[in-house]
Amino acid sequence: MAVRQLWKHLISAAARRGLAATVGALALVAAFVVGGTAAGTSTASAATSGWGGPGTWACGGAPIQSGWVLTLYDRNGCSGRGSWYQEPVKDGIWTCSGSPVVPGYVITDHTTTGCSGIGSWRHNLPKDGIWTCSGSPVVNGYVLTDRLVNGCGGAGSWRHNLARVGLWTCPYSPIPAGFRAATYNAGGCSGLGAWVLVKA
Repeated sequence: MAVRQLWKHLISAAARRGLAATVGALALVAAFVVGGTAAGTSTASAATSGWGGPGTWACGGAPIQSGWVLTLYDRNGCSGRGSWYQEPVKDGIWTCSGSPVVPGYVITDHTTTGCSGIGSWRHNLPKDGIWTCSGSPVVNGYVLTDRLVNGCGGAGSWRHNLARVGLWTCPYSPIPAGFRAATYNAGGCSGLGAWVLVKA
């Protein structure tokens, strides 16, 4: 039943039955809209998240569409099995822990309280000089150039820069095609050591 039809049906029933029915009707509508499912059902419903984009509530374990991320979690959804809100990725979106990292994006921040307490991570498009969390993918054409031990809520963070001749790179940094690592500096990359990029 569509949300509008369900709303009309419940309001009509509430008008006939009084205050108790009104409260019950509003609770059911709120559960349907927030949780994505009505009591006793396990199907996902189309909805709109706080980001303003179209998305879908899905039960835990459901496949995630390519290019989409998990942004909300309802532990009571899908008859107590839990449900996740899926929506298309975009620059600056916060995603739940366990959400896929969409190719071409990096992870730039972390909060332990997001997504109903399971934690969340911010997705951003890369740009020269951006700081990313430890474990974030390194986008093609970028290298790691510095490290901050306490960045990203204590997880540590790494500076991403577009590869160019003369740039010092950290250990574990990819070396893009057309470049090679040359001279070593033991004090580079916050004491981890660094190698300068030169033309291959």
